[in-house]
Amino acid sequence: MVLEQIIGSILEASMVGRFVSFLKKSEAAEDPVCHMQVDTKKAGGGTFEHQGKTYYFCGPGCRVAFAKDPEGYLSGKKGMKM
Repeated sequence: MVLEQIIGSILEASMVGRFVSFLKKSEAAEDPVCHMQVDTKKAGGGTFEHQGKTYYFCGPGCRVAFAKDPEGYLSGKKGMKM
Protein backbone atom coordinates (compact mmCIF):
# COMPACT_ATOMS: atom_id res chain seq x y z
CA MET A 1 0.00 0.00 0.00
CA VAL A 2 2.78 2.47 0.88
CA LEU A 3 4.64 1.61 -2.34
CA GLU A 4 1.50 2.29 -4.39
CA GLN A 5 1.12 5.69 -2.72
CA ILE A 6 4.75 6.58 -3.44
CA ILE A 7 4.45 5.51 -7.08
CA GLY A 8 1.18 7.43 -7.38
CA SER A 9 2.80 10.56 -5.94
CA ILE A 10 5.74 10.28 -8.35
CA LEU A 11 3.44 9.87 -11.35
CA GLU A 12 1.28 12.79 -10.23
CA ALA A 13 4.33 15.03 -9.77
CA SER A 14 5.59 14.03 -13.21
CA MET A 15 2.26 14.89 -14.81
CA VAL A 16 2.12 18.24 -13.01
CA GLY A 17 5.66 19.00 -14.19
CA ARG A 18 4.75 18.24 -17.79
CA PHE A 19 1.64 20.38 -17.53
CA VAL A 20 3.61 23.32 -16.14
CA SER A 21 6.17 22.93 -18.96
CA PHE A 22 3.32 22.94 -21.46
CA LEU A 23 1.96 26.18 -19.99
CA LYS A 24 5.37 27.85 -20.14
CA LYS A 25 5.96 26.85 -23.77
CA SER A 26 6.25 29.97 -25.89
CA GLU A 27 4.62 30.52 -29.22
CA ALA A 28 6.06 32.47 -32.08
CA ALA A 29 4.28 35.23 -33.96
CA GLU A 30 5.37 37.17 -37.01
CA ASP A 31 6.16 40.84 -36.60
CA PRO A 32 3.85 42.49 -39.19
CA VAL A 33 6.43 45.17 -40.03
CA CYS A 34 9.74 43.30 -40.52
CA HIS A 35 8.33 39.73 -40.64
CA MET A 36 10.75 38.41 -38.01
CA GLN A 37 9.59 35.63 -35.67
CA VAL A 38 8.83 36.96 -32.19
CA ASP A 39 8.44 34.98 -28.96
CA THR A 40 4.95 35.93 -27.74
CA LYS A 41 6.01 35.60 -24.10
CA LYS A 42 9.07 37.87 -24.53
CA ALA A 43 8.21 40.26 -27.36
CA GLY A 44 11.09 42.75 -27.25
CA GLY A 45 9.02 45.45 -28.93
CA GLY A 46 5.89 44.77 -26.96
CA THR A 47 2.42 44.34 -28.36
CA PHE A 48 -0.23 46.40 -30.08
CA GLU A 49 -3.97 45.73 -30.23
CA HIS A 50 -5.70 46.41 -33.55
CA GLN A 51 -9.30 45.48 -34.31
CA GLY A 52 -9.40 42.94 -31.50
CA LYS A 53 -6.16 41.16 -32.44
CA THR A 54 -2.83 41.33 -30.62
CA TYR A 55 0.28 41.89 -32.73
CA TYR A 56 3.81 41.19 -31.43
CA PHE A 57 6.95 43.13 -32.34
CA CYS A 58 10.68 42.43 -32.40
CA GLY A 59 11.53 45.95 -31.26
CA PRO A 60 9.90 49.25 -30.35
CA GLY A 61 10.60 50.78 -33.77
CA CYS A 62 8.44 48.19 -35.50
CA ARG A 63 5.64 48.70 -32.97
CA VAL A 64 5.71 52.49 -33.43
CA ALA A 65 5.71 52.17 -37.23
CA PHE A 66 2.78 49.75 -37.10
CA ALA A 67 0.82 51.98 -34.71
CA LYS A 68 1.05 54.86 -37.21
CA ASP A 69 -0.43 52.81 -40.10
CA PRO A 70 -1.66 49.31 -39.17
CA GLU A 71 -3.67 48.89 -42.38
CA GLY A 72 -0.66 49.75 -44.52
CA TYR A 73 1.37 46.92 -42.98
CA LEU A 74 -1.47 44.42 -42.84
CA SER A 75 -2.38 45.03 -46.50
CA GLY A 76 1.22 44.58 -47.62
CA LYS A 77 1.46 48.11 -49.01
CA LYS A 78 4.11 48.87 -46.40
CA GLY A 79 6.82 46.63 -45.10
CA MET A 80 10.45 46.30 -44.22
CA LYS A 81 12.93 43.67 -45.38
CA MET A 82 15.35 42.39 -42.75
